Amino acid sequence: MKIIDLIQGSAKWLQFRQNHIGASDSAAILGLSPWTSSKRLWEEKVLGWEKPMNANMKRGQEMESIAREAYQLQTGRLVTPMVGEHDLFPFLSASFDGLTEDLKNGVEIKCGKASHKIAENGEIPSYYYAQLQHQMYVAGLQEIDYYSFDGQRGILFTVPFDSVFVTQIVEKELEFWDSVVNSTP
Repeated sequence: MKIIDLIQGSAKWLQFRQNHIGASDSAAILGLSPWTSSKRLWEEKVLGWEKPMNANMKRGQEMESIAREAYQLQTGRLVTPMVGEHDLFPFLSASFDGLTEDLKNGVEIKCGKASHKIAENGEIPSYYYAQLQHQMYVAGLQEIDYYSFDGQRGILFTVPFDSVFVTQIVEKELEFWDSVVNSTP
């Protein structure tokens, strides 16, 4: 994986995301996203349509650093937000909520109320599972942590790499990227 020197949330990072398939795009491409469709994602990439920030997204951004600290205390792992591109397919990227310095462990942090209720039941939503698998593919990880945080309590899952699912993801993402490059919906 190639590390890209970007600050998540910055204008340069937003421009970078416009020209890549990021981990959070995976669910839309696979038809798993409750928030957007692959058609809408294509419009964002090709036509430059922006996805407005909603209250839940803003809450998640504001809580992320607190959640990262809680995760680090719970696991003893020091992690740093990073952005990376896949070595073979550089248009596949991931914005990691945290990676260890040796790039062997990562975490995806979620602070949503609905996703936390799901985590309390011992589950990870399928749309986040797709995101996690994409992240592991980009970084070459064998597992990644999913950390759901409600502001006081964190729930930790370690998710293994699923090569069968990742093969499906990459196949769909390559098809999607071809449609972006060729401006064909």
